[in-house]
Amino acid sequence: MTRTRIALGALVLAAAALTLTACSKPNPIATVYSGTSSEWREAACWSSSSAIDATQCAQQVLSNASGGSLATVPVVPGEVVGISVDPVVAEKGWTPRIAGQPLTQTPLTQTYFRFTFPEFQGVPSDGLNMEIIAGTNGDTNGLWLFQLVPAG
Repeated sequence: MTRTRIALGALVLAAAALTLTACSKPNPIATVYSGTSSEWREAACWSSSSAIDATQCAQQVLSNASGGSLATVPVVPGEVVGISVDPVVAEKGWTPRIAGQPLTQTPLTQTYFRFTFPEFQGVPSDGLNMEIIAGTNGDTNGLWLFQLVPAG
């Protein structure tokens, strides 16, 4: 190999390394399943190292969600709804909430959770907001928002 080729190769490798370090890692994903439907989204807000303001994040997401841009999942009362999160979310601990009510007593540390959507609770025609909140001890590290709507 000539010196020119070696120098060119080193230059290409250096440029590739700089390009890769400029890439940011995508936010973790949460997926909601019901029947044959599923929707996934990256976290609307995420910080692996510090707490975020979940209320402020949710308000921003909802105000920007005009035109039905929230992930919408059709649900049938009495049917199972499943939630899957990335392992990094499970490590932080996470809590699913519907209409502001937590579905678990303590934060989950598994990557999958399922529950039966209550039969006694009708789903309003415009649906119910479901939040997935990552973090424990009052510190929120991430937030996902989904809309559960009546199937059919």
